[in-house]
Amino acid sequence: MLKNRDIIIFGDDWGRHPSTIQHIGRVLARQNRILWIGSLGHRKPRWSFTDFRRFMQKGVRMLLLQQQQAEAMGNVCHLAPLVLPFHDVSVVRSWNTRTMLSSLRRKMQAERFSSPILITATPWVNGLIGGLGETSSHYVCLDDYSLFNGAYTALPDAERDLISRVTACFFTSERLQQKHSAGKHHSYCIPQGVDINHFRIEDSGFHHRHAPSQRPVVGFVGLLADWVDILLIQSSARAYPDVDFLVVGKATINIRGLTSEPNIKYLGEIPYEHLPDILRRLRVGLIPFLVNELTRAANPLKLLEYFAMGIPVVSTNLPEVAKFKPLVYVADEKDEFIRFIGSALSENTSQA
Repeated sequence: MLKNRDIIIFGDDWGRHPSTIQHIGRVLARQNRILWIGSLGHRKPRWSFTDFRRFMQKGVRMLLLQQQQAEAMGNVCHLAPLVLPFHDVSVVRSWNTRTMLSSLRRKMQAERFSSPILITATPWVNGLIGGLGETSSHYVCLDDYSLFNGAYTALPDAERDLISRVTACFFTSERLQQKHSAGKHHSYCIPQGVDINHFRIEDSGFHHRHAPSQRPVVGFVGLLADWVDILLIQSSARAYPDVDFLVVGKATINIRGLTSEPNIKYLGEIPYEHLPDILRRLRVGLIPFLVNELTRAANPLKLLEYFAMGIPVVSTNLPEVAKFKPLVYVADEKDEFIRFIGSALSENTSQA
């Protein structure tokens, strides 16, 4: 384990989602100083209320930073450099790189950061490699970002350039490693991990308007994005009218079909510290992902979170999940997925 080092991490917005890169950051922050830079964006902004609100939130953080009111939490210092969300324009990319370099150098000088280790989960820092006096640089690739809906067209080139520059690359799935690491000597596949102690918490004090059900509860916990098969959740709920289906997580897609089903309860997004309380209610955990090029390269963190609570899991056929057969019910098609839910319910006869 690293100790007493200065580490720069480019991740997502701190505290926004309990992402893999944030878990890594929290562990490293126990014995090191972290300079954390929030999301630089993998998708083009859309003309939507959600994106406008996010843009305003990031703008406020940037303004606060320029007034020398940057956040600090324990060993984690936050920085939100001014970055324009137009990465497909080469002039803007060059401007963003210069701006980030200038902001980072000033912050490093103010915080007396020296000889840092650089870790990034975003390709947009390719132009920064070698410019911060870092002793080593590392790319943590969590998804095939180029396949995200609305991804920047310049992203694949930036990612290839980054991979050619960094000291080492870490991929959360074999498929990602095979796609991106050709010719890269220091390339490693690191599967997802989970903090077992977090899921041993008996009661985090979570209370919600939906009282615990007296009926069996099947659930999905995670971001409701375009890779989640909403119709599969609906069909499963209809097949088991005497079972309650609990869906927890932020929704970035239309989920009206879910909320129209009488035995589906949607709780929305909850803080990570309350996740054990939610999972404790479940008899079965679901990974109802569409199977496509994006999800074949994914390694769902929720699989290990379900495992940490001893919950049977039913999933669509994702390569990284299928590695855990027969510990997981892996379905090739809809009817099999629905049937496996019944098998998993029979396996877990204890009340959630």
